[in-house]
Amino acid sequence: MLSRIPLSKISFRRQIMLLGIVAVVLLLGVLFATFAALRYTKSAVLKDDQRQLSETTNSLVREYTDKAEVARLSNEPQLLERASAEPSQDTLTNLSHGVEGGFYALTGDMLVGYSFPTRSAVVEKSGREDIPAAERPVLAEVAREAASSHVPSERVLATGGDVTLIDALPLRVGQQYVGSAWTMKRLPRIPGTNRFRTYLIAVGLGIAAFACVILTLLVVRGLQSGVRKIEGGLKSLEHNLASQIPIDSDPDEIRQIARAINRLGTTLKENMESEKQIEDRLRHAERLAALGRLIAGVAHEVRNPLATIRLRVQMCQDSENPDVRNSCGVALQEIERLNGMVNRLLSFSRPVHLHPEPTNLNRLVEQRLDNFSERAQRSGVKFITKFGPNPSAVRVDQNRMTQVFDNVIQNAIEAMSETRGTLCVNVTCETTKPENGREACVEFNDTGGGISSDVVSRVFDPFFTTKSSGTGLGLSICHELVQAHGGEIQVASAEGCGTTVRILIPVHDGQTAAQVA
Repeated sequence: MLSRIPLSKISFRRQIMLLGIVAVVLLLGVLFATFAALRYTKSAVLKDDQRQLSETTNSLVREYTDKAEVARLSNEPQLLERASAEPSQDTLTNLSHGVEGGFYALTGDMLVGYSFPTRSAVVEKSGREDIPAAERPVLAEVAREAASSHVPSERVLATGGDVTLIDALPLRVGQQYVGSAWTMKRLPRIPGTNRFRTYLIAVGLGIAAFACVILTLLVVRGLQSGVRKIEGGLKSLEHNLASQIPIDSDPDEIRQIARAINRLGTTLKENMESEKQIEDRLRHAERLAALGRLIAGVAHEVRNPLATIRLRVQMCQDSENPDVRNSCGVALQEIERLNGMVNRLLSFSRPVHLHPEPTNLNRLVEQRLDNFSERAQRSGVKFITKFGPNPSAVRVDQNRMTQVFDNVIQNAIEAMSETRGTLCVNVTCETTKPENGREACVEFNDTGGGISSDVVSRVFDPFFTTKSSGTGLGLSICHELVQAHGGEIQVASAEGCGTTVRILIPVHDGQTAAQVA
């Protein structure tokens, strides 16, 4: 039943506020019930009956006063002055008809005119004989006290479970007190509180208490559910940082915690991937450094003998034998090729020192494409360029960046030499990552045969090549040169879908920039 109540969509703050409101309502209900209970206690009920009895006594006093005034105007004697006379007793009995009460006369110290609410107007017996014997002494005492002290007097008699209320008021005719009027009310039992009202209050308090308990259970249940979900999410993160805690109909606090944990997992995953990339780059740099030292030693050892061989071959070219001269020419070509390879090896092994200067990247790319236009035509390759509306002004070492562009263009032409195709070159300025700022992007897209994903992951490794006559240093050197400029080179390819090479170069605002070593 608890799961059907849509309380989980409410925040814990609002749930606790609602719980507090219910608790306040419950407290007010308890206070009201306590007030009602006090209102209908024995003393409160007796006080209410005494007030009603006092009003009845006042009414009896007013009736006698009116009768006494008529007698005075008629020059007749007062009733209480001749209370023992039979006519006076009958008249007094008629005055008290409708209430249980009567009169007390100071003259004769006697109770007269006693009447029940249901007795007839004419009484055969005297008032003294009608008064119950049990209450007569107390009635006489209370009535006498009121007449003598000239102040109201009352008494409460408790007999077993019954209660009798007696009230007396002094009677004054002119300046003289002649007696008192008294009334009496019998209460067989003290009336308690209104049962319906009691039941209604009890039911209301029960409902409020039940609602408070249910709301407490719902809040605790929602909190436990949210805690379990968070615990499960944290356990999942221990094994898989890509896991996400589902956020559906939970309270706001749980959703905020879940979002924070999800962001934490994503950030940790990105940091770990970044650290892995840094570690790979460090290992790559260490391998390159070790390889560079080895290459430098080998290149120096090869370069000197190669120079001697070239000198001797050049001397043999002076021979009169044409076959010897032809053979020497071929040997010199191979020597030059080997010398070029040695130079590249030495260039790879040396630290990169740049001489950056403001460069119009659009113009530089266009110049390199023009340099390869004749070769591209022979291979059936078509160039398509797309430059941004605003020329990308960067600070680069033009000779080094020319080496990078030439290598990429040459690889693209060679990849399409057998099938013909198109090389699309796009130069734009974009913001790939906010922390890196604006970057100029030179993108080369060819329509060659492409390369597999296994090969793509190794294209920047030194001496790795898929060409029969390649050295495997071209893209590796390009990678080092682009990184020396603070940029990044990316290769994306798939078999049968061509290859895309993206070169990102930071755009420095202003006319000068620090030299990148």
